[in-house]
Amino acid sequence: MIKIRNTENLAGVTISGDFDDLYNLVEAIYSVTIDELSQKNHAYIDMSRRVLGLCYELRHAYQGDREIELIENQMNEAKMNFHSFIAPKNNVYYSCNYLYPEMFYIMLAINQLVELRMEMLAKTRFLMREALDKRVVWDDKIATIRVFQAAFVKCVKGTLTENTFARWMNVMNGYDTRVHLMETQYLDFLNVKYIKMSKDKRLKTLSPITKRIVEYYRDDDYKEISEAIDEAVSEFGWPKSEIKIQGIEYPENIEW
Repeated sequence: MIKIRNTENLAGVTISGDFDDLYNLVEAIYSVTIDELSQKNHAYIDMSRRVLGLCYELRHAYQGDREIELIENQMNEAKMNFHSFIAPKNNVYYSCNYLYPEMFYIMLAINQLVELRMEMLAKTRFLMREALDKRVVWDDKIATIRVFQAAFVKCVKGTLTENTFARWMNVMNGYDTRVHLMETQYLDFLNVKYIKMSKDKRLKTLSPITKRIVEYYRDDDYKEISEAIDEAVSEFGWPKSEIKIQGIEYPENIEW
């Protein structure tokens, strides 16, 4: 089962699971992302690339390139004697860390991508009908993603106060989320700003930073970044996703 817990300094979360857990999660996320050659859902391509950044980390985790831990599996000598075989007493779990602002964005983005998959499977645009359609209810990819999201929400719930968590849930589940239109350089800006905070400041910022992501189009910093991107596109003709904003640099090491 996928497990998600806070990192020591609240820079983000640690996502962990056995090989199959992480492999199946990566396959599920791949199934909802939009191919770069897609014409129908072209507006979701940049958002999908960002989501695939999580897949990159998860894939390296189950390949053994990140952290590995041993988890007790409740096997003991009595059970082995009863079944007449020798078995390990621990399971191998693989894990990786992911920044909190990025995780908020990923959750919102996945919700939008799952909606597209629901429309595709049910062949209708009526969300209430889609959610209950037999081709949606029994879809293993959506189920795997929802388990992952539920684990993250459980982690957040255990981190925030009851009232703050309630407000956070309202923000995350608003009907006006359209992060597929966001210039994701703004997300880099929020990530870098968050990394520079102390642990106490990070805790106080978790709910407000979610609101900034959801309502990015109202944010003055976003408007400034978006204007700079538009100017670069006009002057150099580069794709928006390839433009870097001066001053937004990730540190080599993060105090997770």
